[in-house]
Amino acid sequence: MSSNSSGYSRTSIIAHWIAAFTVIALFFTHEGDRGSFMQTFHISGGALLGLFLLWRVFRRPVRGFDQKPDQPAILNLISQIVLWGLLASILVVTVTGYLLPWSIGRSLDLFGLVQIPSPISGSRDLHEFFEEVHDISGHVIMPLIALHILGALKHLIINKDGIMARMFKPVSGGR
Repeated sequence: MSSNSSGYSRTSIIAHWIAAFTVIALFFTHEGDRGSFMQTFHISGGALLGLFLLWRVFRRPVRGFDQKPDQPAILNLISQIVLWGLLASILVVTVTGYLLPWSIGRSLDLFGLVQIPSPISGSRDLHEFFEEVHDISGHVIMPLIALHILGALKHLIINKDGIMARMFKPVSGGR
């Protein structure tokens, strides 16, 4: 696949912003009371939106990465760590989200309309492990998002190099 390394395709830009808003919405609804709209959205919405997030996580490396900007090597390293940290955290939080109800032998409930039966047998210890991993990976995402935003603002305000503009203006043949 040939791609233009100077920007992103319309699909990539839309997927980026949907993923960003999805991750933030799921983070802020994770403490909803049992039976509340927030909890239902977090579990059922998370299960459905998780499919999109998994597609996004796996699509990102396949589409390739842009050339590193002209900046100190340490900043490029931090940028890579943040990007891969975000992708890994989203992958882990999504997969463990599916495993949480299943690990105690329950079906995954989608808005009370569909029940996806557990493919694994229930284990309280396994459930607690997945719960801890889900919680930690979910909380790791927010500082990574903050660093990602700070990096984008650095390019916009300090460098004025057009890097941030790539997430708003699609390029024909872009990544």
